Amino acid sequence: MAFESLPGVKVVSHATEQTFIIGDFFAVYLKGDEIPTIYRWAEVKSISESRADFTVCLSGITYKIMKTCIPDEKKQLNLRGVFEGAVHFNPAIEYNHPKRILPPKYLYLNGNMNEAPYIVNGVYREREINFSNVILLNTRLGRIFKIVAFLSIITVFIILHFTIEGGIRHNWFWFIPISVFSGGIAVMLIYLICAIIANYHFAYLFKNDVAINEEITFAVSSDGFSAVESHLHTGCEFIPWMEANYFIETNSVFIVYKHKKAVFWLPKRLFSKEIQTEISNFIHARLVQK
Repeated sequence: MAFESLPGVKVVSHATEQTFIIGDFFAVYLKGDEIPTIYRWAEVKSISESRADFTVCLSGITYKIMKTCIPDEKKQLNLRGVFEGAVHFNPAIEYNHPKRILPPKYLYLNGNMNEAPYIVNGVYREREINFSNVILLNTRLGRIFKIVAFLSIITVFIILHFTIEGGIRHNWFWFIPISVFSGGIAVMLIYLICAIIANYHFAYLFKNDVAINEEITFAVSSDGFSAVESHLHTGCEFIPWMEANYFIETNSVFIVYKHKKAVFWLPKRLFSKEIQTEISNFIHARLVQK
């Protein structure tokens, strides 16, 4: 299965007096037990990740693994990788997790990415992701901006007509610029609100997803693409192009989408200008660009 080479993880919970061994199986030791309770992944009903814990549900029993029991962030990401590898191999497991920048590992297939024509290590920067989010949000809301501007212009024009002595007949020559200016201000206010929302969104991800702080290995090949924490990268997993629907290119990043959700963010600054053009053409040959 994908990421099957990841080492198993041992987590000790002193609060619940439980020890978890998560790897090829899901095993739980209770205090004083010499033999653990061992579950096959096929027995797991659901796995959920929240800001505070991982929750594993089986028939009639639920286990919570608090993230405070895993102070090492790399180990925490290793555990997430093991869970998501199990979900890939057992698609009947219901899996829930918060929004993230990195694609979930259950999307990956086994394959060779070590010889990918475009492979590089780097980190995400908050500014470039925020800027791209603002651009994407405003692109989607372009039609709404036009409607807001039009309605604002008409509304202000009508208000001026009924509140200013002489109405349109005597004042139309300065009613028009005032109305147009008001429409522009209305659109600018919406733009600023969108920018604040986009900035808050990524700031939230930075606080809640420890993977953002890690070095990432990015790869793009004819088979697919990948973005994996460098300490978990094996070069043996990729997401096939058929899992994606289209891509968008901004000044800062390439963004690949699946069902209107971004699954792959590739920072352009990690490559030279010439290579950026090559990658753009390379992806465009495989996905529709929007």
